[in-house]
Amino acid sequence: MDVAILCPISVEYTAVRAFLEHCREEQKDGEYYTAGAFRGKHHQYRIVLRQSGSRNSEVALAAERTIRHYRPALVLLAGIAGGVKDVAIGDVVVGTQAYGYEAGKSTGEGFSSRPNVLPYSRGLIELARAVARSEAWLQRLPSTAPPPRVFFGPIASGDQVVASTRSEVYSNIKAHYNDTLALEMESIGFARAVAGHPQVQAANIRGISDLLDGKNPAHDLDAQPRAAAHAAAFLFELLYQLDLSTITTTPMDANTVAKQAVSLLFPLLKLDSVKQAGKEFRQAIDGTLLEIWNKVKPIFIEEIEAEDIPDQAQGAIRSALRRNLEQDDSLKQQLETLLKQLEEKGAGNSSVVIENSKNVVQGSNINVGGDFRLGDG
Repeated sequence: MDVAILCPISVEYTAVRAFLEHCREEQKDGEYYTAGAFRGKHHQYRIVLRQSGSRNSEVALAAERTIRHYRPALVLLAGIAGGVKDVAIGDVVVGTQAYGYEAGKSTGEGFSSRPNVLPYSRGLIELARAVARSEAWLQRLPSTAPPPRVFFGPIASGDQVVASTRSEVYSNIKAHYNDTLALEMESIGFARAVAGHPQVQAANIRGISDLLDGKNPAHDLDAQPRAAAHAAAFLFELLYQLDLSTITTTPMDANTVAKQAVSLLFPLLKLDSVKQAGKEFRQAIDGTLLEIWNKVKPIFIEEIEAEDIPDQAQGAIRSALRRNLEQDDSLKQQLETLLKQLEEKGAGNSSVVIENSKNVVQGSNINVGGDFRLGDG
């Protein structure tokens, strides 16, 4: 089974490579990848390792290219991070969500955050919790006292080094993303890239190399290799214990994706002004709904305008969207990913909250009075 591991900088790459056997260099489109092997309890892995660079855009591009070249079952981001909350130097953080803390609007009145949040693979996170409880991963480390701990929570990223808890950026993070455990420069780009490939399982594992204050070359010379080694040890114990058959999900077919998307969006439309419907979706608490709408809006408009009875257009829209998805696998994967993100954020409840909406489909059972909730939950 193929697994891709991305490491932004050389100290992280070195820590991961130490666990690989039979390493060799491979060239794809002018870029070099390290290919190696690792034997787990349930799988024999073919590992491809790439040193990606340390910004969100670079990691996103590296993830996209690696998936295209190797079609791995798993893509893992591994390395070091600065600790923000609860953690100590040497601890390991498994990301449950990626926060893009730079997303927002800056005005004369200050910074207004517009949360950019993406999840990681739930099955891998659940396995990681079991690995942390077993403590078997500590056997892959030299003796350390006290042993490092494992934390689970959001990891935030932006394209700047935050080296002080007195900085404005740190204040914004604490104000708008106050459950952040760790901070780095790659996770939101990585999460956005893998979100377009729902068949790929993804996780982000980080060792804490500093607590933001007090960073200097002498400190990094000792702490960064240690933190990178801890992250790599946890990652390879995760691979050792992984049974992929227990966490993979069957992709939706085009008909299912079309049905879910139309069922979600159609009740929100005021059919006599569907071209302006985007305003209603911008009021959605979760921006994922707006992303879905932007991808399918032309099909909705075309089919509604073609119907003599607009409020009976739902079936025609679903059929047209299904045909488009059957011809465009990339669009199907994108919509499937967005629909799953809505489900995960709603903890299994597919309903979506809309604020102050005045639109309702004629003949529906939805009563509108200020905020209301739509969905199956």
